[in-house]
Amino acid sequence: MTTPRAYLDAVAEIYTELDASLDLRAPLADTNRDAMLASLGYGVVDWLVDLWRVADGGPVYSPVFTRPDFFTGADFLSVSQSLALRNRLRDIAGNFAGWQESVPRDGRIRAGWFLDTWVPFAAFGGSTIVLFADCDPGPGGEVGQVISYVHDPDQISLVALDGEAYLDASLTWFRDQAEEFVPEPED
Repeated sequence: MTTPRAYLDAVAEIYTELDASLDLRAPLADTNRDAMLASLGYGVVDWLVDLWRVADGGPVYSPVFTRPDFFTGADFLSVSQSLALRNRLRDIAGNFAGWQESVPRDGRIRAGWFLDTWVPFAAFGGSTIVLFADCDPGPGGEVGQVISYVHDPDQISLVALDGEAYLDASLTWFRDQAEEFVPEPED
């Protein structure tokens, strides 16, 4: 299984191999990060906290994560960006009361357009695609499973049953399709 540190190191190495650089942000002090995450009111899964122990996100328009089998890479959100996006989605969730997906959702993901226990860690295009650590899954799901929200049409899907499996799959796809994800270096 790929650890969060090994994942981020491998993605940075792929950038280097393509003559680009991935300038991840320095991690927050443990007390600052832990206090921010405590504001959620529930525990955040270890694999995600471990990612943020390595780096507090990455630069905009420098994909770090993938949805395997799709060609849109997602930026690594800092803790503060994650909490801001979560709060924004929570604030507008009421606009989607009664919303139904065009394709039935995997039962391992609870119903709803957005739930407070979904912690965003990566996004594409602001929030047209968002990857979440699901900290309160539906029946048969696993705490820490990775889910995605894709806008137009709005759809919420299961990406991986746990963070470690997600990191393995994302890294494999990132390596296989690196030219799609790594921005060309600026002259």
